[in-house]
Amino acid sequence: MVTRYARSLRLLAWALGCILLSAGVCAASEVPSVVLRQGDRGEFVCELQEYLAIAGYLDSAADGVFGSVTQQAVIAFQKSSGLTADGVVGKNTWDALLSKAEAASARTYVVVAGDTLYGIARRFGVSVEAIAAASGISRPESIKPGQKVVIPSSSADASRAALGRGGAELLHWDVANKIFKSRATIIDVVTGLSFDAQRRGGHNHADIEPLTSADTAVLKRIYGGAWSWARRAVIVVTGGRRIAASINGQPHGGQAITGNGFNGHICLHFLGSRTHASNSLDTDHQRMVQAAVGH
Repeated sequence: MVTRYARSLRLLAWALGCILLSAGVCAASEVPSVVLRQGDRGEFVCELQEYLAIAGYLDSAADGVFGSVTQQAVIAFQKSSGLTADGVVGKNTWDALLSKAEAASARTYVVVAGDTLYGIARRFGVSVEAIAAASGISRPESIKPGQKVVIPSSSADASRAALGRGGAELLHWDVANKIFKSRATIIDVVTGLSFDAQRRGGHNHADIEPLTSADTAVLKRIYGGAWSWARRAVIVVTGGRRIAASINGQPHGGQAITGNGFNGHICLHFLGSRTHASNSLDTDHQRMVQAAVGH
C-alpha cells in the first residue's frame, strides 16, 4: 500500500516535471529514489528515458512522459537483467539501469593538439585521476595528439554536468547519436540563424538535409550565399537538449528529401565523431564543436 509520504513525493516529482516540460527542458538530478510506472510524468521520467537510451533500450527522445514505449523499454531491460519484468521502476531497476548506463557511457576520446588531461577531465565532468586510472596513464602531463584516453562516467550524464544547464552541452558522439534520431533545429553560433533538418543516416557522424526549401535558403545565407566545405560551430536542438556540434555547407552524396532545393546532404559532427571515408577525426570539425559549447 502506498504511504501518504510516497504519494506526496510522487506528486511533487510530477509537479516539478510539468514545470520543466513546459520550458522544454529535461534536467538531470540526483539518483532518483521515486518509484515510476506507466502514466507518470516529469523530471524523473525524463531521466529514466535518458538512461534507457544510453543503455540501448530506447530509441525515442526523452519527453518526460511514461507511456507504453517507455514501459516496453523498461520491461525489456528488466528481462535482460534478471529482474521482475513488471514495467515498474523501483530501487532494484534503478540500481541496475544506472550501472548499465554508466558502463555504456564510458568512451574513448582522441587527444587533439592543445589538449591537457585537466582540460579533458573538466570537459567531461570527471577527475584527472579517474581518466588516468582508466587509461593507464602514469604521467598526465605527457599526453600527445592522437593518443586515445578512456573517459569513465561517474553518472550516465556526466558529460553535461560540468557545463550546467544553460548553454550547449558537449556530448560525445556515442551519446549524441542516440539522442538525435530524426529531426532537429540547427542554430549557427556566429549569425544566430537557424534551420530545421532531417537526419538521413550516418554511422561515424550524422548526415543531414535541410527539411524544406526555406531551410535550404537559411543554410545558404549562413554560408554567405555560396556553398562551402568550411566548418561552422552550431547548436543542435533536439529532444529538449542543446548539443554542441559542427557542420560543413557543401551539398554532396545522396539525399532522401526531394523538393527542398538541396541536391545531397551535409555532415554534422559532434565530439569524437569521425569521417565516413577514412574513419578519422576531423580536427577542424572538432575545433568548431568546442567553439559551440556553452552557447
